Order: sequence, then structure tokens, then C-alpha cells
Amino acid sequence: MAEPKDNALEIGDELLAERRGGPDAQLPDDMHPMAKRIIHNIDTMNDWVGKLVCLMVVPIIFAMVYEVIARKFFVAPTLWSFDVSRMLYGMSFMLGAGYGLMRGLHIRADFIYRGFSERTQGRVDLILYVVLFMPSMMFLLYAGYEFALKSILQGERAGDSTWAPIVWPVKSALAIGVFFLLVQGISEICKSWYAATRGKWPV
Repeated sequence: MAEPKDNALEIGDELLAERRGGPDAQLPDDMHPMAKRIIHNIDTMNDWVGKLVCLMVVPIIFAMVYEVIARKFFVAPTLWSFDVSRMLYGMSFMLGAGYGLMRGLHIRADFIYRGFSERTQGRVDLILYVVLFMPSMMFLLYAGYEFALKSILQGERAGDSTWAPIVWPVKSALAIGVFFLLVQGISEICKSWYAATRGKWPV
């Protein structure tokens, strides 16, 4: 028995943003070749970044499991496991931000937006990306660069830990993650432009 049409619409609403991205997406033939190349290259880059960043889960799990075993069974808590896990978690969160945007994993308050036509959705996204997203990401990239550079030059260490690890890798990951997010914004602008002018999303 065929599924009711309303169910298909409901599923579509749940995957509203996710349907638009990915390096394997089949972009339409009527899209400008330059826009297709930009979208494909940027989405591919952030897809690979996301796959590499997810590997950080392995040392995070190792550090946490080691700490639990050492603390509970050998009464020998470590100085480093908590710092390693929180630093790697923070780095993975920031470095994977561009991947999250590409896959539509960021939180969206779309209860009104989902009722718009695809052309209107494209116009709304295009305006918001150009007016709010890109300027804020450029400012955050500059601030993050200054933040990371100062940490590197000072050889900064964590002041809230007895282990006192260096923190410039984490602060550098902030700037790098914002860069990936900013670049992904260019891909999203191309997709939004297509939707705004053609009345349908490219993928």
C-alpha cells in the first residue's frame, strides 16, 4: 500500500536542510558550471575534513576509558585524561563545523521557514548568508586568528589544570574551524542563489 502523501511531506520537513549537500550530490544541468565546481570542491573538502575529525573520537574514548579503569580499579587517577578529552572534543567540534553546515546538522528554527516556497526559502537563505553569516564569520576568523597567534607566541598553557598542557593547538583549531565554516558558506550561497532564481533546490 502506498504511503500517504502527507507522510512524505513530513519526512521532507525533517530532512529540510540535509537534502541540499554532500560531495556526491547530483547537481542540475542548468546550474552554472562555475557554481557546480565551487559547490562540489567545497563540499568534498568539508566532507573529508569531517571524516578525519571524527577519528578524534578514538583518543577521546581511550582517554576516558583509561581514566575510569585507572581511577576505579587501581586508585591511580591521571592528570592528563580530562584535559586530553576536553581539548580533543573542543577541537573536533570546531573543525567539524563546516561539515555540519554542509550536512544540515546545525540547529534550525524552521517551523515558519518550512512553509515557504523553495524560491522564498532560497531568497531567505541567500540574504541571511550574505548579510549575517559571512560578515560574522569573517570577523570571527580574524578574532580567532589573533587569539591563536597570541597563544602560540606566548607558549600559553592551561591555567586551570595541574597538568598545564599547551593550549595553542585548541585555539588554532578555533580559527581553522571558522575558516572551514566560512568557506562552506560560499557553497551554501551558491545553492541558495540557485533556489532563489530557479524555484528549486539544486540537490
